[in-house]
Amino acid sequence: MKQLMQALIDQGARLIGLVGLPPMGCLPAVITLTSPFSPRQCNESLSQIAIDFNQKLQSELKAMQTDQGPTIVYFDIYQPLIDILQNPSQFGFDETNIGCCGSGLIEATFACNVGSKICPDPSKYVFFDSIHPTEATYNYIFKKMQPVIDEIIQGQ
Repeated sequence: MKQLMQALIDQGARLIGLVGLPPMGCLPAVITLTSPFSPRQCNESLSQIAIDFNQKLQSELKAMQTDQGPTIVYFDIYQPLIDILQNPSQFGFDETNIGCCGSGLIEATFACNVGSKICPDPSKYVFFDSIHPTEATYNYIFKKMQPVIDEIIQGQ
């Protein structure tokens, strides 16, 4: 990662933002692969790997930050997403462990296309396909990131 960051710095980057991992064990595709039958629930060990990675990433980024170098910002998506998954009704969601597209169990990207069956109200689903959040979920995640973004903009 240091080599990649150095390449960006060498190219003149003055502001670098990195997004952490989401709760990987809670993605519908991962649930399907690790807990295909009822109850469909998050794979906590895989989500713990994401937590560990995010902590190490933040530590590395902090160590790389210097007064003379670019501003390096970490964006947390894990906590906002886990907040939604643990209290979906508080955020207006009905469905947390399947996606809106197709069966919602394994379809993603090209397998979720114009020929796919789509749920009647994507805003009630946390995930659009078996990996990617819906617009409503991204909207909440953005709102949680917005204070950091605003601080960066005001400091420029």
